[in-house]
Amino acid sequence: MVGYIVPVHAAQESYTFIIHYETLLATFLGLIVSSLIVYLAHSSSRENKYLIHLSEIDPLTSIFNKETTQKLIDQKLNNKEHCCFLILDVDALKSVNDNYGHAIGDKVLENLDLLFKNHFRQSDIVGRIGGDEFIILIQDENIAESRIQSLLQKVNELKIEELKDFKLSISIGIAFAPNGTTFMELYRHADQALYQTKRTGKNNYKIYKNDEN
Repeated sequence: MVGYIVPVHAAQESYTFIIHYETLLATFLGLIVSSLIVYLAHSSSRENKYLIHLSEIDPLTSIFNKETTQKLIDQKLNNKEHCCFLILDVDALKSVNDNYGHAIGDKVLENLDLLFKNHFRQSDIVGRIGGDEFIILIQDENIAESRIQSLLQKVNELKIEELKDFKLSISIGIAFAPNGTTFMELYRHADQALYQTKRTGKNNYKIYKNDEN
């Protein structure tokens, strides 16, 4: 039987090297695991934010949908802010759909969406509540009428290639807060004003008054 004698200091050095190596390996693996956890958390957070964003917007126009619009407006009203509530109805959209097809009708809505977003400020709320109706909350009531007047003109000037000489227009009903204190109350008031606009020729706006029937 052959035996080997390993010097004590050599054995200690070998043991120290192994311990040092294991420490480095454990640290390295720990960094990998930590980085993976951070990455997964970040990816999950980013994905969740994207899914939340998708749930808040109208799929056709990419502006706020009805539920989100109502929620955001109610939040503003809870703060007792003075603001201007608009219902906008696209005049003759049914005629566009019937005569030019729904794809062109959708194109009209998409172009109006872009116009509305560019015309109003980021602090204003712009949403589509379905079909040919939009809701806008202007947070500075002092500039509301001038903004609305210029918007009517811009819609009249909007050109859709497929529509040729067809003139686009919108009708608007307006209600002011705090004369209404909830979304639904302002909606009813603005809807009554919108009815008056349509009854008197469209392509215009009316402001809700308490004595309207």
